[in-house]
Amino acid sequence: MEIIVALALGILIVFGAIQNWKFAIKSIFVFVIIEGALRRWAFPQARDLIYFFKDFVLISAYIGFYNRPRPLVDRYSFLKELLLVITIFCCLQAFNPSLGSPIVGLLGIRAYLLYIPLIWIVPHLFHSETDLHNFLRNYLFILIPVCILGIIQYFSPPDSPLNTYIAGEEVGVATIGSFVRITGTFSYLVGLTTYLSVCFTLLIIFISQDTNPKWQLVYIFELTLVIINSFMSGARFIIIYEVLFLGGYFICLLFNSYRSALKLMVRMFVPIFLVTIVAVVYFQPALDAFNYRATNSDSVEDRIFGSFTQVFDYAGDRFDGYGTGATQPSANSLRKILDLPSGEELPPSEVETGRVVIELGVIGFILWYSLRILLLLLLYSVFRKLKNPFYKELALGAFLFQTINLTGQLVTNPTMLVYFWFFSGFIYLLPALESQEDLQNTFTNTPNK
Repeated sequence: MEIIVALALGILIVFGAIQNWKFAIKSIFVFVIIEGALRRWAFPQARDLIYFFKDFVLISAYIGFYNRPRPLVDRYSFLKELLLVITIFCCLQAFNPSLGSPIVGLLGIRAYLLYIPLIWIVPHLFHSETDLHNFLRNYLFILIPVCILGIIQYFSPPDSPLNTYIAGEEVGVATIGSFVRITGTFSYLVGLTTYLSVCFTLLIIFISQDTNPKWQLVYIFELTLVIINSFMSGARFIIIYEVLFLGGYFICLLFNSYRSALKLMVRMFVPIFLVTIVAVVYFQPALDAFNYRATNSDSVEDRIFGSFTQVFDYAGDRFDGYGTGATQPSANSLRKILDLPSGEELPPSEVETGRVVIELGVIGFILWYSLRILLLLLLYSVFRKLKNPFYKELALGAFLFQTINLTGQLVTNPTMLVYFWFFSGFIYLLPALESQEDLQNTFTNTPNK
């Protein structure tokens, strides 16, 4: 009976996603936040099914979208050509004998390719600046309960049910002294830090653009929660990200328009001052614990340089790679569930660049990072060409987000996959919205004959 109910529910969701693909895709941005909570606390016995749930919804939404084709000016045909080559290469690597079974290769195809169509679908999700603005502003409201949960987790004991990881995972809860490293509603720490970096990016843009005093207070409150949770996570990268983002944001605006840079400085003075006061007065333990970990853990410089040096180490060890999906965290679980061959033993690697070269080999590594660098160049080009201040700073935010995360986790981070390809869709979305507004203004200002 449970199987029948689950199957019927699955069919209903797939059918609904096909019929209302816009709602389905937007709902994925919410589901990626609550997915960990569902896997950890609500339905731990179905954690593996929940992990792939958004993928089925996404595929169904793709079907619904392509059944209702809409015109879109494709300015970058060379991007499609590169993606076609990468798609063929990843599919061929899924049959690499080193995997033990091509079924494991499907995990890699999912990680590398499944979310890429969002680039062309995102431009059809929003029809005006107001539509996009309201979606992002409302989306930021979700961070309030997520961050409040993080604060509660931090001051709860490590053995609290709030701090347990996914059921069945024999992994000790990470701590700093007597305090836990919070994960919020996410399955693991990397999901939370990815989410916090996205929220920080959007909040800086909204604080810079929105002049309404009421909303400024809301954004300051949300920014305070993000920064407090950043320290409570104990992750040094998220703090580095926030510092680099602010610096890069100001520098890019300064070279583009000194007035915009000056406006940003004025707008950010009060939020930074208030956040600092709140953090120092009310959350000093979190600052002390973070400082302890920052000064007593392995060097950040070693990790940064390791992102580059490991590429050369693995390239010399295995030129052709071990196959798409070889380093996916769920690969071993899939082998156990389906009783698949174990495949060849992999060299150890924690950094994304090392994992990509292990899976795809040297040629695949060059293709994949050529794509990521190309997207960076396109986002920066869009930033330079746009005139609408809101669109312009969204493009800048997406560019800095992807630049700082260039060597960070993507193919092994399901949370990042959603946001990365959403931001990549800005290369089409933002120019399309601005062109549409320019056309409307032209008709509005044309005198009647």
